[in-house]
Amino acid sequence: MKKTKLITILLALSIFISGCSVQKEQAVPVSAVPVQDSIISIYALGDNLLHMPVVNSGKKSDGTYEYSHLYENLQPNIEQADLAIIGQETIFGGAQSGYSGYPMFNSPSDMGKTLVNEGFDVVLHGSNHVIDKGTKGIENTIKFWKNYPETIVLGINESQQQKDTVKIVEEKGARIALLNYTYGTNGMVLPSDKSYMVNYIDEEKICTDALYAQENADFTIAFMHWGTEYATKPDSSQIELANKMCEWGVDLIIGSHPHVIQPVEWIYSENGNKMLVYYSLGNYVSRQINAINLLGGVADVKLRFDGESVTIDQYKFVPIITHYDVTCTKFAVYPLSQYTDELASVHGVARFDGAVSV
Repeated sequence: MKKTKLITILLALSIFISGCSVQKEQAVPVSAVPVQDSIISIYALGDNLLHMPVVNSGKKSDGTYEYSHLYENLQPNIEQADLAIIGQETIFGGAQSGYSGYPMFNSPSDMGKTLVNEGFDVVLHGSNHVIDKGTKGIENTIKFWKNYPETIVLGINESQQQKDTVKIVEEKGARIALLNYTYGTNGMVLPSDKSYMVNYIDEEKICTDALYAQENADFTIAFMHWGTEYATKPDSSQIELANKMCEWGVDLIIGSHPHVIQPVEWIYSENGNKMLVYYSLGNYVSRQINAINLLGGVADVKLRFDGESVTIDQYKFVPIITHYDVTCTKFAVYPLSQYTDELASVHGVARFDGAVSV
């Protein structure tokens, strides 16, 4: 990871703050001397939604897979970011289960290798497809990521202790808490003895984590897999929960799941807190067949650390386009600023949803 040290903070003592249980332990001392007025760059992508045409686009002659072609047009932004994040919508359940697309996804773990090679620091596995291959799929995914201990994996857990741990990273002297939750798992449920494996949206849990982070970190980012699919505006549950999370001290929400982009706005709470929310970045990549699902976004956020506190210095929503050819075998993702009408004229989506232009 790019000079980022993961600080594991285990929750120990229970107290009650603002009506929710907060487990608390003395903060771990920061090992680095804070850098005055340093800028911390956050570069967050939406959902890596690996339909089989996307999976097959990376297959090599030796049977392995490699996916750098999906990220090359966003480099060097990914590699140079202090924290580069992607929502890994689909599970790495293992080749023995067979690779599959919608509705029960299973993707090659070679995608994970590509994410590491491309420079991603944080991978989000909290999604509605995380149990598509059962608990074994989650276990295989966790086992894979143990090969890359510097990559922060959120949303899935190996134990109850891990679920009860707030992930805090140290970057340029600042401590940033990272949270990840999913609204559900398509009606599939975990066995009672493994209920710790997925971080679900649970208000008491989120409140506990957020208040702990507020006391022990300088800034809190929550990655939310939430909302109504294909809705271009946040639904009432998103808005209600976002307002509560602002009150609990979350500083930035970056959302996904609806497969389309949703607005970005500031939220202010009566207790004086304020929070920036990207309700949905949409898909990063997919082989969906409606043009609206092929327009996504990147959250490009710059944080300023003055040695005592972290604030949002700049923020952008960078539109991106998933492009595939008429045979749905070649895929690429472009910033909208680099996309052309010439490319649009040969976009494979015309077979399903009519011609598109910039």
